Amino acid sequence: MAFLHEVDSDLILKWLESLRISHYLCGNCQGIHITELQEMEGVLESRLFLDESCLIFTTELEVCNSALFALQADLLRVNGTYAHLKAFLDTSDNYAVRLILCNTLWTCSGLSAEQLDIFMRALIEAKAEVIQSFQEEGYLTLSADDGNNTAPASALH
Repeated sequence: MAFLHEVDSDLILKWLESLRISHYLCGNCQGIHITELQEMEGVLESRLFLDESCLIFTTELEVCNSALFALQADLLRVNGTYAHLKAFLDTSDNYAVRLILCNTLWTCSGLSAEQLDIFMRALIEAKAEVIQSFQEEGYLTLSADDGNNTAPASALH
């Protein structure tokens, strides 16, 4: 069994490097942006946050207003298919409707690099599948370009 470490931001960053999970810090938030998801069409932000007792991995997607009802109906399927992933709509008067894909990993008893690896890879894969299916269904607001933009999406903060 792997040794469980008390978790801090430096350790998470070190492990992400050693696990070769591409990430960056934007300087405008406390989140660690996960590049693989952040670069996907329709993704506003994909970040990992360290809380007092858990890691919170969120990915925010911008929803097309015309797809709102269809997407709401499809969330039942997504939440049932991906039991380790929570998907819900976030509405506000200040910005467009967003779909949030998230999960938490409790760290209050410690964490190993192997646990972080399993957590991150499982969620990156699941989120990528959901994002791709939502792109195909036309649920997400996508850029008007030809999809050849390889620059990372900029953070919204």
